[in-house]
Amino acid sequence: MRDRVNINEAYSILGLPPGASPTQVKQAYRKLVLMWHPDRFSHPQQKQEAEEKIKLINVAYSQLKFYQPSSSNQVKKTKPTTVYTNRSNAETFYNWGAENAKLGRYESALADFTHAIRINPNYIEAYKYRGLICSQLGYEYRATSDLNKATQLERNRRNKQASKSSSSWYSTPKTRKSSQKSIWKKFLQWIKRLLNFNWRLG
Repeated sequence: MRDRVNINEAYSILGLPPGASPTQVKQAYRKLVLMWHPDRFSHPQQKQEAEEKIKLINVAYSQLKFYQPSSSNQVKKTKPTTVYTNRSNAETFYNWGAENAKLGRYESALADFTHAIRINPNYIEAYKYRGLICSQLGYEYRATSDLNKATQLERNRRNKQASKSSSSWYSTPKTRKSSQKSIWKKFLQWIKRLLNFNWRLG
């Protein structure tokens, strides 16, 4: 399996014309990864072919990820917002981050989750997943910070929901304590599922 391909071949592997924009490259990569993910194939031979295809797609994407076509500078000067019009959705970056995490591309996943959080500072799931990836990479301080932030945001959201519905029901200290335990239980179950999933990938 080759570790590098030339630029024109990389574009061809992703089904793109030479000089395609970074946004087009990422969109094509995302589409092909979903199409050729080995888990979609049950037959051993098809699964093996899909694995080889995914490796080649990853090599091509690695070549093009930071490659800037000479014409891109002109595009940026004339249309500075064009590159970002389809990338301003926090959920899009979250999905890319989750996809990269499943493929073991943890550094790329971190960057994607960070983008999602910059766009939406209250994105609870992005904080959780980024914290999990940080823990996987040994960044324990960052992991703790992200998971604490996710817990705080969840608590704030629950408090707002509780205050809205307080006119229709009375919350005793006992029921509030029970509700907090339920939140923590669900959160811990979510983390365990993600950890088990990532350990299986490892």
